[in-house]
Amino acid sequence: MTRRFCILLATTVLSKCAGFSFRTSSSCTHRRMPALHHHRSSSTTNQDEAIKELMKTHDPILLFVSRLLDADIARDASALYAWCRRLDEITDDPSSDVATIQQRLSDWERRFDMICRNEPVDDMDRALAMYIQRNDDLELSPFVDMISGMKEDTVQNRTISNMAELDEYAYQVAGTVGLMLLPLLNANVEQSRDAAIALGKAIQLINILRDASPDVALGRVYLPQDMLKAEGVSTEDVLQLKSSPEYRKVVAAVADHAEALLIEAEIAKSTLPGVGPLFVQIIVELYRQYLIKLEQIGYDNLNLSGERVKINTIQKLMASFKATTKVLTQQ
Repeated sequence: MTRRFCILLATTVLSKCAGFSFRTSSSCTHRRMPALHHHRSSSTTNQDEAIKELMKTHDPILLFVSRLLDADIARDASALYAWCRRLDEITDDPSSDVATIQQRLSDWERRFDMICRNEPVDDMDRALAMYIQRNDDLELSPFVDMISGMKEDTVQNRTISNMAELDEYAYQVAGTVGLMLLPLLNANVEQSRDAAIALGKAIQLINILRDASPDVALGRVYLPQDMLKAEGVSTEDVLQLKSSPEYRKVVAAVADHAEALLIEAEIAKSTLPGVGPLFVQIIVELYRQYLIKLEQIGYDNLNLSGERVKINTIQKLMASFKATTKVLTQQ
């Protein structure tokens, strides 16, 4: 499961109990669709089965989680999953060249326009069309924004110019998921927006730091180029897995930025209803453990084995316990 779907899983769970929203910007924001009939039909059954097969193949744990949710929430979250999962597969298809992937992403964008016009191509597209139709308040710009973020990944030797560009990318490929889930949530949109944006960006930045070696294998360097150059580190150095003290200094700086975002989300979690604050705190503590792990290894996130930075089960359990204790003592 790619990092884009780590955030999808996290926000899906959060949406059940808390509620997140994210910024928007697109000409598609208020486009509405012709009415759909919502009776249970063989077509609806086909949609459900098609999405279940997709989950079973790629993310069986999500299939299990979906069975624990309310039927309507599970159906809508699954429709979003299917759209995002297939978009992710287009972007990271190892058998296709850059030109082919770029063309397929453009086709996917046109296909989304067809969904907006209630002209779905297949059952999974129809499931998303029904979700959009059921929720008048859903803004469509996050779907377009996510495609834009994916397009940025289709160039050879992908790089990021500065921290502002990295923040924008983090929103596009991860933060957008929260807005897609907005109709499933009960939080006050204005009050919870900042916390949601901060948490989504933090998760993405931390996953970027964890995935440095796998990303290098794909020719991708997500650390800001201006920060690397200021330390005398070239993109070629990173692609050759040269983990110098100067390189590790940049990793530490991005880690500090991610920690600041975690703190921002942590402070603002009280704006969420129900057990929302607990779920936010659990995710904050879990991802904080990755930052602690990075610090323990001296911010050396490049390794010849190509593996990502990991924490063990005990660390995850301890983080969850710490989060629960924090929330209970604050109440």
